[in-house]
Order: sequence, then structure tokens, then C-alpha cells
Amino acid sequence: MKLNFLSKLALCMVAIVSLASCDLEDDVNNNYTPLVPDTAFGIIANASPNSGDLYFYADANLINNSALNFGSANGYYNFYTGDRVLTLKNDAGTTLATSNITLTAGQYFSAFAVNTFEDIELVTYQDSLEYPAANHAYVRFINLSPDSEGVTVATTSQNFATGLEFKAATDFIDVTSGTYAFTFTDPATGEVLFTTPTYDLYPGAIYTIYTKGFVTPPTGSNDTFSTELLRNY
Repeated sequence: MKLNFLSKLALCMVAIVSLASCDLEDDVNNNYTPLVPDTAFGIIANASPNSGDLYFYADANLINNSALNFGSANGYYNFYTGDRVLTLKNDAGTTLATSNITLTAGQYFSAFAVNTFEDIELVTYQDSLEYPAANHAYVRFINLSPDSEGVTVATTSQNFATGLEFKAATDFIDVTSGTYAFTFTDPATGEVLFTTPTYDLYPGAIYTIYTKGFVTPPTGSNDTFSTELLRNY
């Protein structure tokens, strides 16, 4: 899945944390447009295997009108600044997890439902919209595979992370724009867990690649280890 933060987002702004976000198309020509003042902006994502459909709330306000299933993400949404309580519920309205977050004007963040459904959690990460240098992009990696002992991320020519533990994230890493295929391995055994398809990292763009699913799926689960690509900008 690719998400991007485009000037067209300003044309389809939603009521603050009360309506669904716009469906954003991929566009390599990103032009930043200032958005609503005194507002923070967040992506929501479901990286919890076997979790089913999930709904995110900010305080009492429903964020996503349509349920997010495993591997799905939406945003950016608008959020009031200040102390907020993010809540995760299932389609029956049962509260599954909560997370307290303090938001400031102009802040960008991503909130993920993670871990197995029995131990589901909400975790948040600070996003960065600092513009990359000419002919460069930024990419960050987050390990959200609940049974991984840590993952190493590399291409044939560069290492990006070694032993990245569950829920850990790298900084946004400066890379030359171009086509990349990333390999995720178990640092203890050297076993290749997953190799991504080739991703085009465009000049001036910012990306998050996160792992999801099980290294060793439990009986009855098809949520195997894989990755998702989010475009932050």
C-alpha cells in the first residue's frame, strides 16, 4: 500500500478526527501546501495479524468510518492538538487497546495496531516531512512482526538495519532515489524471511516500510511475514 501527502490532500480535508480520510492517489510530483493551523496529522494502520476489522478513535471521535483490516492503512487525518487518547475497537465496539498521545500543531505521526489479537496494542511513531536533498528520498523501517527475534534489512549493496526488534524503528534514512528490493533476514540464523518486490523510491519522497505477519504462523493463520510500503510524502 502506498500513501502520500500531496497538495491535493488540502482539497479534501476532513472534519477533525470525525470523518474518513480521502483516498489519495500515488503522485510523484509532490507539492507541499500548508494545511489547517493548530492541527496535527496522523496515519492509522492495522498491522495486527488475525485481528479482523478494526476501528480507531481519538477520544470519543471515530476516525475511520470503514474498518481497517490487516495490512491496511489510511491517512493523513486531522487531529486536535493537546492530550489525546487513541482507542482501538473491534466491529462490536469492544475496546481492545488505548494509547495516550500529546499532539502539537504541525506534528505528523503514524499509529499502528500491532501484536497478536490476544495481546493487541496501539503504538505511535513520529513522522518526518523534512524535504530530502535533490535526487534523494528518505526511507524508514519498522519491525511489527510479533514473533520475530529481530530483523536485518539490506539490499545487495547496503545494510539499513541489524537486529531491528519488534516495535523498533530506524530513523528516516537518506537514500539516492531509484529502484530497490529489500531483503529481511533473521540475524541469528541468516534465514531470509522476505524479499520485497522492487520499489521505486522517487526523488523528494518519504517512505515507511514496515514488517507484518508471523515468522512462524500459528495453526490456521495465513498471515505470513511480509512488508507494506507507506508513502508519507
